[in-house]
Amino acid sequence: MGRKKKLIRFAENMTFDNLFQPRYEEIVEGFEMKGRWHRDFFNNKNDIILELACGKGEYAVGLARKYPDKNFIGVDVKGARLWRGLKTTHEEGLKNVAFIRARINLIEYFFGKNEISEIWITF
Repeated sequence: MGRKKKLIRFAENMTFDNLFQPRYEEIVEGFEMKGRWHRDFFNNKNDIILELACGKGEYAVGLARKYPDKNFIGVDVKGARLWRGLKTTHEEGLKNVAFIRARINLIEYFFGKNEISEIWITF
């Protein structure tokens, strides 16, 4: 992907309300959504399924379409990849999908105890 296209996608990522990309300090000092995903983002108590290293978010988005009674969160470090999943969720109006741009080794800082029902790694 060309640098210009990547920069455009990074800029567009900033407009998506279902993308969380905190700085390292924000993560380790207390991520704002930890323990609050059901109440403050999804507004329901449905199961949350986490997809690690989600890339473009194809699985998270596809499962969100198929299971609207479940919530999905994709995690990947590459913002240009996440853009595709973010774009699709907004085009289709999917409200049961979020994405986190972060390294997966920091995942413990993002969720409270028993907040996640399942964890998927699809590769």
